[in-house]
Amino acid sequence: MCIDSLSPEVRPDVRSRLVHTLVVIGGALLMSLPSAAFAQSATTACGPEVKEQVAKLVEGLEGATDNAKVATESEIYKAFQYCGEQDSALVPIVFSTFVAAARECGASVSNLGSLFFEQMPCVGYDPQRRQFAAPVKIKQPFGFGGTPLPGSREHVLHCVADAGGTLRPVARDSVHLANAIAGAGPTWQFAVIANANENLSLIYPMSGQTRRARSILSWALPPTNCDYTPIWGNAVNYRIRLDQ
Repeated sequence: MCIDSLSPEVRPDVRSRLVHTLVVIGGALLMSLPSAAFAQSATTACGPEVKEQVAKLVEGLEGATDNAKVATESEIYKAFQYCGEQDSALVPIVFSTFVAAARECGASVSNLGSLFFEQMPCVGYDPQRRQFAAPVKIKQPFGFGGTPLPGSREHVLHCVADAGGTLRPVARDSVHLANAIAGAGPTWQFAVIANANENLSLIYPMSGQTRRARSILSWALPPTNCDYTPIWGNAVNYRIRLDQ
Protein backbone atom coordinates (compact mmCIF):
# COMPACT_ATOMS: atom_id res chain seq x y z
CA MET A 1 0.00 0.00 0.00
CA CYS A 2 1.07 3.61 -0.46
CA ILE A 3 1.28 5.47 2.85
CA ASP A 4 1.62 8.77 1.02
CA SER A 5 -1.93 8.28 -0.27
CA LEU A 6 -3.30 8.97 3.20
CA SER A 7 -5.47 12.04 3.37
CA PRO A 8 -3.51 15.21 4.28
CA GLU A 9 -6.36 16.03 6.66
CA VAL A 10 -5.27 13.23 8.97
CA ARG A 11 -3.49 14.63 11.99
CA PRO A 12 0.33 14.09 12.00
CA ASP A 13 0.26 11.94 15.15
CA VAL A 14 -2.40 9.65 13.67
CA ARG A 15 -0.46 9.38 10.42
CA SER A 16 2.76 8.56 12.28
CA ARG A 17 1.11 5.86 14.37
CA LEU A 18 -0.47 4.33 11.28
CA VAL A 19 2.85 4.21 9.42
CA HIS A 20 4.62 2.63 12.39
CA THR A 21 1.89 0.06 13.00
CA LEU A 22 1.64 -1.04 9.37
CA VAL A 23 5.42 -1.49 9.21
CA VAL A 24 5.42 -3.64 12.35
CA ILE A 25 2.41 -5.73 11.33
CA GLY A 26 3.69 -6.07 7.79
CA GLY A 27 7.02 -7.41 9.04
CA ALA A 28 5.32 -9.86 11.34
CA LEU A 29 3.10 -11.05 8.52
CA LEU A 30 6.07 -11.83 6.28
CA MET A 31 7.54 -13.97 9.06
CA SER A 32 4.36 -15.82 9.89
CA LEU A 33 2.29 -16.46 6.76
CA PRO A 34 0.40 -19.71 7.38
CA SER A 35 1.66 -22.96 5.89
CA ALA A 36 -0.75 -25.61 4.62
CA ALA A 37 -0.57 -27.39 7.99
CA PHE A 38 -1.31 -24.15 9.83
CA ALA A 39 -4.26 -23.44 7.56
CA GLN A 40 -5.86 -26.73 8.57
CA SER A 41 -5.54 -26.21 12.33
CA ALA A 42 -5.41 -22.49 13.13
CA THR A 43 -8.42 -20.66 14.50
CA THR A 44 -7.47 -17.15 13.42
CA ALA A 45 -4.85 -15.61 11.16
CA CYS A 46 -4.72 -12.40 13.21
CA GLY A 47 -4.68 -12.65 16.99
CA PRO A 48 -5.85 -10.14 19.59
CA GLU A 49 -2.65 -8.12 19.30
CA VAL A 50 -3.60 -7.21 15.72
CA LYS A 51 -7.11 -6.21 16.73
CA GLU A 52 -5.73 -4.12 19.58
CA GLN A 53 -3.53 -2.26 17.09
CA VAL A 54 -6.50 -1.62 14.81
CA ALA A 55 -8.55 -0.40 17.78
CA LYS A 56 -5.80 2.08 18.66
CA LEU A 57 -5.61 3.33 15.07
CA VAL A 58 -9.35 3.89 14.94
CA GLU A 59 -9.29 5.56 18.36
CA GLY A 60 -6.64 7.94 17.05
CA LEU A 61 -9.11 9.25 14.47
CA GLU A 62 -11.26 10.87 17.15
CA GLY A 63 -11.58 14.54 16.37
CA ALA A 64 -10.52 14.16 12.73
CA THR A 65 -12.74 15.44 9.92
CA ASP A 66 -15.20 13.08 8.27
CA ASN A 67 -13.12 13.02 5.09
CA ALA A 68 -9.98 12.19 7.05
CA LYS A 69 -11.73 9.39 8.88
CA VAL A 70 -13.05 7.82 5.69
CA ALA A 71 -9.66 8.05 3.95
CA THR A 72 -7.71 6.59 6.86
CA GLU A 73 -10.26 3.86 7.58
CA SER A 74 -9.89 2.84 3.94
CA GLU A 75 -6.12 2.51 4.37
CA ILE A 76 -6.56 0.50 7.57
CA TYR A 77 -8.98 -1.79 5.74
CA LYS A 78 -6.50 -2.40 2.92
CA ALA A 79 -3.69 -3.13 5.36
CA PHE A 80 -5.59 -5.70 7.43
CA GLN A 81 -7.99 -7.14 4.87
CA TYR A 82 -5.97 -10.36 4.80
CA CYS A 83 -7.16 -11.15 8.34
CA GLY A 84 -10.73 -11.69 7.22
CA GLU A 85 -9.82 -13.35 3.94
CA GLN A 86 -7.62 -15.96 5.62
CA ASP A 87 -9.98 -16.65 8.51
CA SER A 88 -12.92 -17.35 6.20
CA ALA A 89 -10.86 -20.26 4.85
CA LEU A 90 -9.23 -21.34 8.12
CA VAL A 91 -12.37 -22.21 10.08
CA PRO A 92 -14.74 -24.24 7.85
CA ILE A 93 -16.28 -26.08 10.83
CA VAL A 94 -17.14 -22.85 12.61
CA PHE A 95 -18.49 -21.49 9.34
CA SER A 96 -20.78 -24.46 8.74
CA THR A 97 -22.16 -24.18 12.28
CA PHE A 98 -22.71 -20.47 11.78
CA VAL A 99 -24.52 -21.04 8.48
CA ALA A 100 -26.85 -23.47 10.25
CA ALA A 101 -27.56 -20.89 12.99
CA ALA A 102 -28.37 -18.24 10.38
CA ARG A 103 -30.64 -20.65 8.55
CA GLU A 104 -32.64 -21.15 11.75
CA CYS A 105 -33.28 -17.38 11.65
CA GLY A 106 -34.47 -17.57 8.05
CA ALA A 107 -31.25 -15.91 6.86
CA SER A 108 -28.36 -16.74 4.57
CA VAL A 109 -24.74 -15.69 5.07
CA SER A 110 -22.66 -13.57 2.70
CA ASN A 111 -19.78 -11.05 2.78
CA LEU A 112 -17.92 -13.23 5.25
CA GLY A 113 -14.99 -11.95 7.30
CA SER A 114 -13.41 -13.48 10.38
CA LEU A 115 -15.84 -15.11 12.81
CA PHE A 116 -13.25 -15.81 15.50
CA PHE A 117 -14.09 -12.81 17.70
CA GLU A 118 -17.70 -11.94 16.86
CA GLN A 119 -20.58 -12.97 14.64
CA MET A 120 -24.14 -11.96 13.74
CA PRO A 121 -26.40 -14.82 12.60
CA CYS A 122 -29.75 -13.06 12.83
CA VAL A 123 -31.43 -9.65 12.47
CA GLY A 124 -35.02 -8.53 12.94
CA TYR A 125 -37.01 -5.45 11.94
CA ASP A 126 -39.77 -3.60 13.81
CA PRO A 127 -41.80 -1.78 11.09
CA GLN A 128 -43.89 0.21 13.57
CA ARG A 129 -40.83 1.74 15.25
CA ARG A 130 -38.69 1.60 12.08
CA GLN A 131 -35.95 -0.11 14.07
CA PHE A 132 -33.58 -2.96 13.28
CA ALA A 133 -32.33 -5.20 16.10
CA ALA A 134 -29.08 -7.06 15.50
CA PRO A 135 -27.79 -9.45 18.20
CA VAL A 136 -24.00 -9.73 18.14
CA LYS A 137 -22.35 -12.77 19.72
CA ILE A 138 -19.00 -11.93 21.33
CA LYS A 139 -16.83 -15.05 21.40
CA GLN A 140 -13.54 -13.92 22.95
CA PRO A 141 -12.63 -11.94 26.10
CA PHE A 142 -9.92 -10.01 24.27
CA GLY A 143 -9.34 -8.08 21.06
CA PHE A 144 -11.79 -5.24 21.72
CA GLY A 145 -9.68 -2.52 23.38
CA GLY A 146 -8.94 -1.57 26.97
CA THR A 147 -11.59 -1.94 29.68
CA PRO A 148 -13.76 0.02 30.24
CA LEU A 149 -12.31 2.62 27.86
CA PRO A 150 -11.36 3.19 25.13
CA GLY A 151 -12.77 -0.12 23.98
CA SER A 152 -14.14 -0.25 20.43
CA ARG A 153 -17.39 -0.54 18.48
CA GLU A 154 -19.37 -3.15 16.61
CA HIS A 155 -20.98 -1.43 13.61
CA VAL A 156 -24.03 -2.69 11.71
CA LEU A 157 -25.33 -1.32 8.40
CA HIS A 158 -28.85 -2.31 7.31
CA CYS A 159 -29.91 -2.27 3.66
CA VAL A 160 -33.23 -2.87 1.89
CA ALA A 161 -33.72 -3.64 -1.80
CA ASP A 162 -35.43 -1.11 -4.06
CA ALA A 163 -37.91 -1.97 -6.84
CA GLY A 164 -35.02 -2.83 -9.14
CA GLY A 165 -33.46 -5.21 -6.63
CA THR A 166 -30.57 -2.93 -5.65
CA LEU A 167 -29.76 -2.89 -1.95
CA ARG A 168 -29.67 0.60 -0.44
CA PRO A 169 -28.76 1.72 3.09
CA VAL A 170 -31.66 2.54 5.40
CA ALA A 171 -30.15 2.38 8.91
CA ARG A 172 -26.82 2.19 10.70
CA ASP A 173 -25.59 2.27 14.28
CA SER A 174 -23.09 0.65 16.65
CA VAL A 175 -22.59 -0.66 20.17
CA HIS A 176 -19.57 0.01 22.38
CA LEU A 177 -17.72 -2.81 24.07
CA ALA A 178 -14.29 -3.57 25.52
CA ASN A 179 -12.15 -6.47 26.68
CA ALA A 180 -13.77 -8.54 29.41
CA ILE A 181 -12.83 -8.01 33.05
CA ALA A 182 -10.45 -10.60 34.52
CA GLY A 183 -12.07 -13.94 35.19
CA ALA A 184 -15.07 -13.43 32.91
CA GLY A 185 -15.45 -15.91 30.08
CA PRO A 186 -17.35 -15.83 26.78
CA THR A 187 -19.79 -15.90 25.19
CA TRP A 188 -21.80 -12.69 25.51
CA GLN A 189 -24.76 -11.30 23.56
CA PHE A 190 -24.64 -7.63 22.62
CA ALA A 191 -27.16 -5.88 20.37
CA VAL A 192 -27.11 -3.00 17.92
CA ILE A 193 -30.43 -1.12 17.70
CA ALA A 194 -30.64 1.12 14.63
CA ASN A 195 -33.35 3.57 13.58
CA ALA A 196 -34.18 3.66 9.87
CA ASN A 197 -33.52 7.22 8.70
CA GLU A 198 -32.20 6.82 5.14
CA ASN A 199 -34.08 6.01 1.91
CA LEU A 200 -37.32 5.81 3.87
CA SER A 201 -39.37 5.21 0.74
CA LEU A 202 -38.02 1.65 0.79
CA ILE A 203 -39.83 0.84 4.04
CA TYR A 204 -43.16 2.42 3.03
CA PRO A 205 -46.04 1.88 2.60
CA MET A 206 -46.69 -0.26 5.67
CA SER A 207 -49.10 -2.56 3.86
CA GLY A 208 -47.71 -5.97 4.72
CA GLN A 209 -45.36 -6.09 1.73
CA THR A 210 -42.20 -8.19 1.90
CA ARG A 211 -38.79 -6.63 1.29
CA ARG A 212 -35.37 -8.20 0.82
CA ALA A 213 -32.81 -6.98 3.35
CA ARG A 214 -29.13 -7.34 4.18
CA SER A 215 -27.37 -6.40 7.42
CA ILE A 216 -23.58 -6.15 7.72
CA LEU A 217 -21.66 -6.46 10.99
CA SER A 218 -18.19 -4.92 11.01
CA TRP A 219 -15.96 -4.49 14.04
CA ALA A 220 -14.10 -1.14 14.33
CA LEU A 221 -14.55 -0.02 10.70
CA PRO A 222 -18.05 1.17 9.69
CA PRO A 223 -19.40 -0.54 6.53
CA THR A 224 -19.27 1.91 3.64
CA ASN A 225 -21.88 0.33 1.34
CA CYS A 226 -24.32 -2.57 1.00
CA ASP A 227 -21.72 -4.80 -0.70
CA TYR A 228 -19.09 -4.22 2.00
CA THR A 229 -17.18 -7.29 3.19
CA PRO A 230 -15.96 -6.74 6.76
CA ILE A 231 -12.57 -7.86 8.06
CA TRP A 232 -14.15 -9.00 11.33
CA GLY A 233 -17.85 -9.77 11.00
CA ASN A 234 -20.32 -10.91 8.38
CA ALA A 235 -23.52 -10.12 6.51
CA VAL A 236 -26.88 -11.87 6.69
CA ASN A 237 -29.57 -11.76 4.01
CA TYR A 238 -33.21 -12.12 5.02
CA ARG A 239 -36.71 -10.78 4.43
CA ILE A 240 -38.73 -8.20 6.35
CA ARG A 241 -42.45 -7.47 6.23
CA LEU A 242 -43.90 -3.96 6.42
CA ASP A 243 -46.88 -4.53 8.71
CA GLN A 244 -48.67 -1.63 10.39
